[in-house]
Amino acid sequence: MGAAARYRRKFLAEHPICAFCGGQSHSMTIEHCPPRAMFQDRLWPEGFEFPACKDCNQGTGNQDLLIAMFARMNPFEEKGDADGRLEGLMRMVNKQYPGMFEKITPSASEARRHNRELGLKPAPGQTHQESGMVKVPEELHEAVCVLAKKLAKGIFYRETRHIFPDEGCLLLNWFTNADLVRDGKYIVFDLLKKISGEVPPTVRAGKYLRDQFEYKLSISPEQNVFILQARFGAAFGLAVFGSTIPGLLESGITRLRDQSSRAGPFAVLQSPTMQC
Repeated sequence: MGAAARYRRKFLAEHPICAFCGGQSHSMTIEHCPPRAMFQDRLWPEGFEFPACKDCNQGTGNQDLLIAMFARMNPFEEKGDADGRLEGLMRMVNKQYPGMFEKITPSASEARRHNRELGLKPAPGQTHQESGMVKVPEELHEAVCVLAKKLAKGIFYRETRHIFPDEGCLLLNWFTNADLVRDGKYIVFDLLKKISGEVPPTVRAGKYLRDQFEYKLSISPEQNVFILQARFGAAFGLAVFGSTIPGLLESGITRLRDQSSRAGPFAVLQSPTMQC
């Protein structure tokens, strides 16, 4: 038996239950979240391996691929393809999601309007479409939801050694790098900055990876309410609000929606009473 097989057997023996489906299934494999292909030079952060059943591990490959490509987008520096793998990711995305690049590319008028709102000017020889922000089609939103749900449940399990329950609630607010271009920061992170929490280093073999992925976890002493904030390079960020107490978050989001007469600003990742 090779070293990888021995490690896998030991890991699954220590973590016999899938971290993602409410404690209903035995773990059969190891899930890496965020997806490893997202990281340059195959250096992904240590400690982001989670026990998973086969359905939870194998059912999100296309979404993982889309996230791996999306997370490498950087409007400020040419860092997304430092390891030469971005083109391959784009080819795979095009194969799994035909027409995706047409969906994420704004029309000329949309790009011109967005660039004007953000104060962007194309470089010499560039069109507004080439210099502007991407659009967010439903497939990309779904992929971010899948990532956020897995990451929140995985980190909750790692920090508490408890499986996030089926009766718990997870709410997501996420945002593209348009915030960074317009405001120089993510507004949601700024609103949450006074909430205390841990910001563990993301590192592999002594190399810090916070330029590609970093997160902050704020969790109550009873370990039944938490906020996970995560930033993926200069591409996008997200905040997941979680509670294991049935109905706690649902009551708040229902009041907010009633007051504003709007469905936002949260996507429901999991709730026994609200439609996801």
